[in-house]
Amino acid sequence: MPLEILLISQNLKLADQLEKQLAAYQINTRVSFEPLDHLLQQVSGIVWDLNTTELPQNSSELQILRSQIAGPILLLDEQTRPIETICSYFLDDHLDDYIHNAPLSEMIARIIQKIWVYQNKDNLQLNQQSQESESLRVGHLVIDLSKFEVNNGRKKLNLSPIEYKLLLFFVSNSNTVLSRTQIASAVWGNTTGATLRIIDTHISNLRKKIEIEPKNPQMLTTIRGFGYLFKNSGAEKSQVN
Repeated sequence: MPLEILLISQNLKLADQLEKQLAAYQINTRVSFEPLDHLLQQVSGIVWDLNTTELPQNSSELQILRSQIAGPILLLDEQTRPIETICSYFLDDHLDDYIHNAPLSEMIARIIQKIWVYQNKDNLQLNQQSQESESLRVGHLVIDLSKFEVNNGRKKLNLSPIEYKLLLFFVSNSNTVLSRTQIASAVWGNTTGATLRIIDTHISNLRKKIEIEPKNPQMLTTIRGFGYLFKNSGAEKSQVN
């Protein structure tokens, strides 16, 4: 199923151009003037057209947006702004790209690349971890990356392949609220209705295996109206004996 970006713009011509170009890469485009109206409908990324819609003056709105979108946020701009302002977009607001006076082809290339990085960051991180270490400790769990096994310090947990992949995805995106659509796209590779309906079942089964008290989960929690949050104060790498 296609991914989807949210374009914040009042430029209908730009919206039409992006929609046509991104459709070739199976990326849908949704257009809005008010980004916060879409927080309950998680998207794969945001493209913000500063030429028609300025960023909110209230920094808390940007912080909310950044915390809820597990994907890239890119800015389009034709104005010449102070370098301090541009730097603040990255250092203070933690946005992903600033595209200044770029042709459409460059915009498309940057959008696709940033989405690709987010969609594959769990694999990139785990590949790096596996090169540095054979195991990953997360709370009371030890994940053996070489044997594809997980134990809770006392015994090996009998995780199915889907449950193991789910766990790695949650660990790679710790402390970030993830929607069912994002989970389905990363773990199953699609966002069909059937997949979205079975996510809760698989997560419930995973929770029963990894939580000390499954009925009172401390690691894998449900955020009503948004999705799921995997709490991790910090993963530790170690060598498996």
